[in-house]
Amino acid sequence: MRFRMLVFGLATVLTVASTAACSGSGQESGPVTIRLGFYAAAGDPADKTMRELIKEFQAANPSIRVELEVAPYMQFFQRVRTQIAGGKAPDVWLSDGVLVQEFAARNALTDLSERIKGVNAADFHGLDLAKDAKGRVFGFPQGAQTPVLFYNKKMFAEAKVEEPTAEWTYDDLAAAAKKLTKDANGDGKPELYGLRAYSPGFTESWWPIIKAFGGDIVSDGNSKVIINSPQSVAALEWMRTAMGEGGFAPDVVNTHSMGSPHAMFATGRVAMSYGIYARSLTAKNAGVDYGVAPLPKGQAGRGNVAIVNSWVISKTAQGAKADAAWKWITYFSGEGPQKRWAKLGEAIPINKRVAAAETPGVFLDALADADDLGTNAVWSEYTEALTKRVNEALSGTTPVADALATGQNEAQQAIDRFIASQPK
Repeated sequence: MRFRMLVFGLATVLTVASTAACSGSGQESGPVTIRLGFYAAAGDPADKTMRELIKEFQAANPSIRVELEVAPYMQFFQRVRTQIAGGKAPDVWLSDGVLVQEFAARNALTDLSERIKGVNAADFHGLDLAKDAKGRVFGFPQGAQTPVLFYNKKMFAEAKVEEPTAEWTYDDLAAAAKKLTKDANGDGKPELYGLRAYSPGFTESWWPIIKAFGGDIVSDGNSKVIINSPQSVAALEWMRTAMGEGGFAPDVVNTHSMGSPHAMFATGRVAMSYGIYARSLTAKNAGVDYGVAPLPKGQAGRGNVAIVNSWVISKTAQGAKADAAWKWITYFSGEGPQKRWAKLGEAIPINKRVAAAETPGVFLDALADADDLGTNAVWSEYTEALTKRVNEALSGTTPVADALATGQNEAQQAIDRFIASQPK
């Protein structure tokens, strides 16, 4: 069975690759070695699966040798930035989706737009989200993440609360969360909370909530910061009420003191949590009987957002190396490798046929409705400025309106500095 799956996957890949080669820089003239960068902990399931896929890719493409460069997330991207500065970046590497435009702005990436014209874009999730403000594509999707509402079925049953539905509003979310919050010893401090509202990972916290309330973070091709609005103030005030005295979510200090915000759902400290697809793996490993539901509706909808992690090709990879790198990307996107990768449970497969078979529909519906995460060339810098001020608002150290006004100004300055630095 596995062999048949592999053959089918390779056949699909070779079809795509041969089509895509029409946009490449020519046929390979001989053996070629490419360096492939990937972030994972040594020996973890992702690392093992990646090594297996590389072996299979080399077996199917004997003229291509792949040298794997792997490191945990933080170390990997520190090293890549150093390698880019020294002109020694891997020929192809997996980029966090939010960093693709940063690398492109540093002239480190090959524009894949022409190669992608040879691919049936309708077969893949995330290509639209991968485009920059000019419609160019510098990264081909590897896996997608979008937050939905995770809920603990056991805690709902014990509290006799109806499980979330697609019709839930933020009022419904709050009403259920209040019933699920438990102060068993009567000391005024709940041991169990209905919702984890705050997270340093804002994709699973304030970003979609602001959008659901009708606010937004950036506009104009992600070049203008617009977070300071009455709608954004209302969204953060809702969160502050949820985390305040008599509320149903741990405040910022307690969220940090209870360990990783992402572990709170897995350890049964909260009954509900916004979580990306990768949290499924954490919940499963912890033995949580959980369900997933769409994000609740706000005045402006659900506020769905998505991150598309992507393969990128170094600007320094030319000719046969660039063609070999693209062949790897199209191989990984085929049904066989995508099915193997989907078993890890760490991302929504970008191959639509595989995703439809392997992924709960809630995630696919959210992905189909998602906006990008406001990525641009200075994403890390401007979101750091925003996050600092939003956290002050959510912690109660700064009035919400003041924090958003300051955050917007500081984040805009970061973007403007980059724009001013560009050649006219």
